[in-house]
Amino acid sequence: MRLVPLSRLLPDGRPPDALIAEGGGHAHCFAQFAADVAGNAEGLARRECRIGLLLAEDGYWFLVGMMALLQIGAAIVLPPNAQPGTLAALRDAADLVVCDRPVGDAAEFRLAPAACGGGFALRRLDPQAGRLEFFTSGSTGERKRIAKTLAQLETEIAVLEGLWGERIGDASFHGTAGHQHIFGLTFRLLWPAMTGRRFSPATHFAWESLLAAQSAPAVLVFSPAHLSRLGGILPLPAERRPRAIFTAGAPLPQAAAAEAEALLGNLPIEIFGSTETGAIAWRRQVEANALWQPLPGVEIGVAPAGTLELTSPFLPPDTVHAGADLIELAQGGFRFRGRADRICKIAGKRVSLAEIERDLAAHPWLEDAVALALGDPRDVLAVMAVPSPAGARALAELGKFRFARKLRAALATTQDPGALPRRWRFVAAIPADQMGKRPLALLERQFGEAERGTA
Repeated sequence: MRLVPLSRLLPDGRPPDALIAEGGGHAHCFAQFAADVAGNAEGLARRECRIGLLLAEDGYWFLVGMMALLQIGAAIVLPPNAQPGTLAALRDAADLVVCDRPVGDAAEFRLAPAACGGGFALRRLDPQAGRLEFFTSGSTGERKRIAKTLAQLETEIAVLEGLWGERIGDASFHGTAGHQHIFGLTFRLLWPAMTGRRFSPATHFAWESLLAAQSAPAVLVFSPAHLSRLGGILPLPAERRPRAIFTAGAPLPQAAAAEAEALLGNLPIEIFGSTETGAIAWRRQVEANALWQPLPGVEIGVAPAGTLELTSPFLPPDTVHAGADLIELAQGGFRFRGRADRICKIAGKRVSLAEIERDLAAHPWLEDAVALALGDPRDVLAVMAVPSPAGARALAELGKFRFARKLRAALATTQDPGALPRRWRFVAAIPADQMGKRPLALLERQFGEAERGTA
């Protein structure tokens, strides 16, 4: 496959009849893609858009919107989800909400098909000037804003193609990983766009729809949560097995990796990374405790606190990234030992416990709240909260179950629905030690005692 950087993809990086996206009864060729980018760029320029809040469910229209904004020199802001509270919080960061369906905003620009031969002249882009801004959960409770240049994304995709391009050949890309986040965007949309492969515009939420839509040969891009829920799936026949399965967001349990291999015919390739760094390492669990292997060009080190340090060609030059992942170096790679901050992974999504606590503290029914991740692995979000006087009255009236459901609904205006608390405990005061701190072991013990009926 011929690799064409995103910055040089338009106006003529592919043959006019080459398919770029196909699925849901629609096929989009490169000529139509170029025309759609030109037509929407012209409309955005008329609206004098300098910063666009890009939110599109359909992957093809997301790519059209992204390239149209870059064509007019506008910055792109990617909200982490489409929840009303999230969009309201980010609305002031952009001139227009660029979308493929109504979102209820007065400053809304709807992406739409364009006739060929429009008046906007497409141009090659400066890969250092083109910028996308992501938001990711921060340990302080405030979302972190992460900027990526086209050059960084292009470099990463060139490395992915060098590692796995020959293996996947002319396969088309399908998956459950959303393109509003960097993993789904890079692996499901931009990689095939840069290499002349097709992608499916739909982000699937269930195995049944994905397997029904999957065309062979295929590459599947998944969240760990989907790969951990394969119950009821029959083994795929040889002609339907994907050439590669990629997953990222949280380490995949070895049992889930083995089950995926048995049912789908391929052992998943796990990707280790973050919004800040992009992909930095990979592994296939051919054995227990398989090591993570750095991608070509990525140098891994360990800080005195045991946390990850790295340099990478996907970061700005001369940058040493200091992360909060606890790792242990070993011959040929490293092992992941958890997090040193208050970020956890729930259903493969990065969740800030401090952010959950901040949002709950703003609710009139609560005076105090602490969030924690329970289980082994720690993938169950739990909340211990102190009701306010108004909250105590509502709790007595509604009961614990309905009271907690109301709080979940309030959190759902800013948090991803798949990463909301599943366990709640309402107390008169949050337990603390003699120093006034709230040790994790003490809080976990309170949940355990509540389950056993001893507290």
